[in-house]
Amino acid sequence: MKVTVDKDLCIGCGVCEGIAPELFSLENLPTAEVLLSFVPEDMREAARQAAADCPESAILVEEGSAPHQEHESPERDIIVEEFADENRDDIELELKEKKMKAIVDKDLCIACGVCEGIAPEVFSLQREPYAEVLLDPIPADMEDAVEEAKEECPEGAITIEA
Repeated sequence: MKVTVDKDLCIGCGVCEGIAPELFSLENLPTAEVLLSFVPEDMREAARQAAADCPESAILVEEGSAPHQEHESPERDIIVEEFADENRDDIELELKEKKMKAIVDKDLCIACGVCEGIAPEVFSLQREPYAEVLLDPIPADMEDAVEEAKEECPEGAITIEA
């Protein structure tokens, strides 16, 4: 399986990175980039989910073998798998360190957009009639913005769990 991101469609919302941080990164903003050219078997469902949840349909999943794979050596596939395994440990450790979780009470939210304006990487009003949390857990570098969004919410609809 191969995954690509259409840079013309991607808005850098972070949905893909939130679902599959081992496959997607927004480190080099403004758009998402694919970290692995070949998606290992155990990450394929996450890749499909990221594509399905992408609000701009910017993620393309090509099922089957990676293009030109028949010309590549089996050793290359082993290297790709080992790279994914090595990085998975780092990613899992990083996710364990990120403990903040934002919750929006859909009954209190009036969809005013204050939270999305403060932290658009975390909150969105595109798919629901209330603010939706895009990232769980919240990355450490976005925690201050989420705290601010909570404080500025006029209805007190955002709660934070540590």
